[in-house]
Amino acid sequence: MAKEIFEYALESVKPCRFMKNRCALDGDVLNVDATSYDLSKYKNLYVFGSGKAAYSMAKEMEEILGDKIYKGLIVVPNRERQLEKIEMKKGSHPIPSMDSVDSAQALLSMMRECDEEDLYVYLLSGGSSALIEIPISPINLDDLQEATDLMLSENLEIQEINAVRKHISQLKGGRLAERCLASGIVLVLSDVIGDDLHAIGSAPLYADNSSFADAKELLKVKNLYSRMPKSVQTVLTLGSNNHIKESPSEPLERVSHHILASNADAKNAAREKASSLGLDVKIVQQSVSGEVSEALKFMFATVQTSKENCLIFGGECTLEVKGEGQGGRNQHAALLALKEIKDKNLNLTFLSAGTDGIDGNSDAAGGVVEYETLQRIKSLEMQSYLNNFDSYNFLKQIGALVTTGASGTNVIDLMIIIKGDVNV
Repeated sequence: MAKEIFEYALESVKPCRFMKNRCALDGDVLNVDATSYDLSKYKNLYVFGSGKAAYSMAKEMEEILGDKIYKGLIVVPNRERQLEKIEMKKGSHPIPSMDSVDSAQALLSMMRECDEEDLYVYLLSGGSSALIEIPISPINLDDLQEATDLMLSENLEIQEINAVRKHISQLKGGRLAERCLASGIVLVLSDVIGDDLHAIGSAPLYADNSSFADAKELLKVKNLYSRMPKSVQTVLTLGSNNHIKESPSEPLERVSHHILASNADAKNAAREKASSLGLDVKIVQQSVSGEVSEALKFMFATVQTSKENCLIFGGECTLEVKGEGQGGRNQHAALLALKEIKDKNLNLTFLSAGTDGIDGNSDAAGGVVEYETLQRIKSLEMQSYLNNFDSYNFLKQIGALVTTGASGTNVIDLMIIIKGDVNV
């Protein structure tokens, strides 16, 4: 039942499900919700994009706009089937690579072709922070990779990582929008709880609510500044002393943003499905965040005090990996939950999965466990798998993985807890 609820929620936030409901072409007028854009006022219409959902969004946009599209370019994590009018380039995630830099250069070059008489539609989704990147000199790619890897390995929250990324990049925090003269419509698939446009994809076309000094101080507080590459320290110091221009603090008037789908939409769809299955459902508004084990304590404590028998959570945990195994934050959470179910003899079902279909260094989206799962464990020892951060291979052996493949969407993670006997 938990998997059925998750799959329904996931389907609801795929671009093929929501884009045509939110965007429609009426003659020469593109309607995005209640906002209308008269395309006849512009010389050329471009479509750009980046992120884990860029291909599926672009596919829908080609069907909506058809021959209105002059040309375009998107940057995606994996090569997909070819689009008709929009080029595709590949970037890397979560660590930027030379592909990310080369693709960003190609994207920037085409965006700089646009002038004041043109209009572009930009399709933005999570993953953009690593997929497109041009570092500020003298930072080179090796330094950028080292800095990113260090922040990820030290368990920083994604908002903290993005605050630093914005100040070592030529594209983030609204800088990309500044380098294109055309007006823009940014269609956003949000992977951030609360849908903060400053945070989604590191806000390449929006604005920056932090400064070089903020980024430098954050790294100092986390005891990471002195461990950063010297070039990163140099850029943050120069920026803090006003020798590098800050990214824009306010979005450009000529660029509008529309959030088309979010984690809240997925949670609402999960509630709809769970209710149809006869469950008494509660959406927990407080986002799940922080280290996985602490987040799990919050979720289990919430369940204990709730009268409903199905609770829906959303958010994104952090996981400091110390072993050599396979898995990610969602699978690790599922295995920790199973241990809690075993130790406390709890009659619960627990599911945690990423809506992008990717969890850590595995081909699974997450895991789903329940009390009955314990009957399938046999001689497997949970703690050794937890110690080696090898949740994937434990859950695989007992048939407890949630596997969707790359989903073509990304509204971060969903967690579902059901009290009592259910079929997972």
